[in-house]
Amino acid sequence: MSDMLERLLGVEKDAAELVDAAEAEAVRRKAQARAEAQVRAAERMKKAGGENEQALAAEMERIAEERKRKNAEYRQELSSRPIDRAAFARAVRRFLGEGS
Repeated sequence: MSDMLERLLGVEKDAAELVDAAEAEAVRRKAQARAEAQVRAAERMKKAGGENEQALAAEMERIAEERKRKNAEYRQELSSRPIDRAAFARAVRRFLGEGS
């Protein structure tokens, strides 16, 4: 009977050691998976950041070109308008008369 109890205690001890080893392996695998996921996430963020930076540079260049074009068009429009010096003189006299 005592041999049977000793054998059962040995089996229980082996089972406990197996459970402990399995838990330690699970913890190790979870930590490894977490580290790998963090590396992949950092790589994705770096890639997305580079893509966003390129998109921003392209958009800024497009806006600058559009601004140049619109300014040139506006200058052309302004330079093609006739100059009405008499209206300008009246506006100045009116302003000076009202401002006094």
